Amino acid sequence: MKRMLFCFLILLFLAGCSNSNHHKPKNKIVEYGDFKCPYCKQVDDHIMPKLEKDYIDKGKADYQFVNMAFLGKDSVTGSRAAHAVENIAPKKSLKFQKLMFSKQPNHENKWITRKLIDKQIDKLNLSKSKTNKIKKDYRTKNSQSWKDAKKDVRRYKDKGVKEAPTVYVNDKKLKDPYSYKEYKKYLK
Repeated sequence: MKRMLFCFLILLFLAGCSNSNHHKPKNKIVEYGDFKCPYCKQVDDHIMPKLEKDYIDKGKADYQFVNMAFLGKDSVTGSRAAHAVENIAPKKSLKFQKLMFSKQPNHENKWITRKLIDKQIDKLNLSKSKTNKIKKDYRTKNSQSWKDAKKDVRRYKDKGVKEAPTVYVNDKKLKDPYSYKEYKKYLK
């Protein structure tokens, strides 16, 4: 009987330890956008460096870019490439995003080409094997990156997102995604 009571107390203690909140919960930042969207580029240029420095790099926030891929067929190609990077070299996904936005021209014509994407992938300084795997994945019909790009489109439509950029911080939609103060209001 004493042994059972002892085991019960141990289990109760372990359950209490696992439920205790010793660590702050991670913040969740979700941006709905498109590599071809000039307003999304503004967020990437002016907000992302601060978010990375203050939250993402310190492990205080998870960031996700949901690529709406609604500004042309090349947007879809860009989305597939981003997912291939995310799936194969996840630590390089923000760098790839930054590289893609840095190439955005001052027009809405087709500019996201395989050649441009491949050059950005090469700048990630990955092994030849990973680089080739990423390039193959985003080009291969029905690959994981193709499926993930389709999921992004379904996700923004299901969420009712009507414009880019739309940003949620901890499930709160920001009124002004260009104001860092707005982000800080909802970040823990």
